[in-house]
Amino acid sequence: MTAMATSFPTIDRRPRDGLAVAGLSKRFGGNEVIQNVSLAVAPGEVLALVGPSGAGKTTLCRMIAGLESPDRGSCHLAGQDVGAVAPGDRRVALMFESYALYPHLTVRENITSPLQARSRGRLAEGVKEAVDQLLTLLEIAHLGDRQPVALSGGQKQRVALARALVQNPSALLLDEPISHLDAKLRHKLRGEIRRRLSGKDHPSIWSTPDGLEGLSVGDRVAVLAEGRIEQIGTPEDIWLRPASIKVAKLFGDPPMNVLKGELHSQGEMSFFRGPEVSIELPPSLAARAKSGADRGVYLGVRPGALTLAEVGAPAGVPAQVYSNEAFGKHSIVTLRTGAGDLVKIKQKDHVALTLGAPVSFLYGAGEFFLFDGKTGSLTT
Repeated sequence: MTAMATSFPTIDRRPRDGLAVAGLSKRFGGNEVIQNVSLAVAPGEVLALVGPSGAGKTTLCRMIAGLESPDRGSCHLAGQDVGAVAPGDRRVALMFESYALYPHLTVRENITSPLQARSRGRLAEGVKEAVDQLLTLLEIAHLGDRQPVALSGGQKQRVALARALVQNPSALLLDEPISHLDAKLRHKLRGEIRRRLSGKDHPSIWSTPDGLEGLSVGDRVAVLAEGRIEQIGTPEDIWLRPASIKVAKLFGDPPMNVLKGELHSQGEMSFFRGPEVSIELPPSLAARAKSGADRGVYLGVRPGALTLAEVGAPAGVPAQVYSNEAFGKHSIVTLRTGAGDLVKIKQKDHVALTLGAPVSFLYGAGEFFLFDGKTGSLTT
């Protein structure tokens, strides 16, 4: 039976060409959860994989690690096709979203377990110091001798993260690595882990449903929605030029407002018109508006580009106060328009508002985005 164990090819130990997947697809029953995904990550690069729950992020990571077999497509690590390479021989460090800790091992033993497996129980010099550094960084140094049953969910997540970071893999895959931590610790670790990964010679994928987290940690960002790659680009590209409504709604705090309507031209001026809304578009959009006159579109506008106004204000859009959330340095006011759309406004100062009270809001000079009414893609 040993032939089965030794029949898999192995890959070189030093990653040179990073990670590349081409045309990966995966179906579970009648549901195609990954559809023709292609991407590449260079050594030392961090690719933020951003998508909502159910987008296929975990399945994609599992296919790269060899824990799921794709129906179609290929995966290359260090310049070699690893389609027939066993998961253990790929040397991919995958941090599981579910932690996957060994219940009978201590925190320290869990962290060193992949190194123990590869070295047959004999750890290399310097491993203890590396583990100590990670325990301190992740603020779990006092938990080294505990077993998982004595840990909270956030502590378990940090143990799983340390187990992935202590390795020197051909690729590092972090599946929502800080999602269960408190806000203060998330903010600290985002920068610390990002700095640590930038000095490595392996490619890294950081999976998260949080668009702002993705923008802050990734050299580039890949947006995954319903199993498809919607856009890949730098954080600046993603923020300034979202390729579709799906992308636009994933980024921002709160995300972009998107309203349905039509484009109309009147002389040299162009307008977006929707239920109870008529907005003159800036010159930067005039040419696109004229070419798409009388066509259904979606208008995207960031919450910070809207302002509250009194009822009946000139050019104001009538609405009612739906909610008012104060966050100290800013507040987020949600309004319901007469057409039933919920519109969010982000303003610096908190204003006392009565729920259900009539108000108006104004479109400011902020940037507008036009999306095709049929495809949802950004118009160009």
